[in-house]
Amino acid sequence: MTCSALYGKASLKDLDKDLGFLDSQGLFPEIYLSAELLDTLDEAKVTSMIRWREEGKSLTFHAPFADLAPGGFDPRVLEITRLRFSQVMGLAQRVGPEQIVFHPGFDEFRFAFREQLWLDNSLRVWGELLEEAARVDTRVCLENVFDTRPDHLVRLREELGKELGFCFDIGHFLLFSKVTLKEWLDAFSDGLFELHLHDNDGKQDLHLPVGEGGFDFKTLCCAIEGASLEPLVVLEHHTWKETQRSLMNFQRLLEERCPDDGSPP
Repeated sequence: MTCSALYGKASLKDLDKDLGFLDSQGLFPEIYLSAELLDTLDEAKVTSMIRWREEGKSLTFHAPFADLAPGGFDPRVLEITRLRFSQVMGLAQRVGPEQIVFHPGFDEFRFAFREQLWLDNSLRVWGELLEEAARVDTRVCLENVFDTRPDHLVRLREELGKELGFCFDIGHFLLFSKVTLKEWLDAFSDGLFELHLHDNDGKQDLHLPVGEGGFDFKTLCCAIEGASLEPLVVLEHHTWKETQRSLMNFQRLLEERCPDDGSPP
């Protein structure tokens, strides 16, 4: 398996420390932008991000998601969702991230299993966001969260165009998916812009290092290689020690050979 670039998780709150750590590990940052910190944006942190980019180094953003509902019903909730997305895109215009990960906000129980309703409500929000992303020259990725299958996400891309991509989160897949890994990868296909790698026990979203839970990462790596995909890869963990362990485990996986046809072992 090859990946276009290897990243680790960073927070806007501890940005300079996280940037220093990730740089020491040979990783680029995916910076989580919390709503609170967007409201009180520290210009020194913006300067740090701009300086990082001026040095020719890549970074990505992860947009806020708590309480937001881009496919929701309540116009007030949509208003605050659009506000948060606008804040993210404003910062993107200044910093120039390679791409930005958003949560699509679909939960089959909350939407009473009516995917079409979510799709209809979502189209305008994501359409507006893609137009803004084109103006600031960044890519938009939607991440699977509570999604049990990829169908509705693929339908959204069919409606909006191939500028919309996907971030496949392995931990969320392990917890919530009702279909196989192959079905997800086949569905996302050339829209697979990013992978979030972390592991868990199938019960809680623990964000364990790669290979320290229940997921078969070898099969994933070989499937990605077999499909000739090169997504950006993020080791998404809560601590530096977990990131270091995950990096070591992932590098060991990359050194292992897949079958000549690229199919899973």
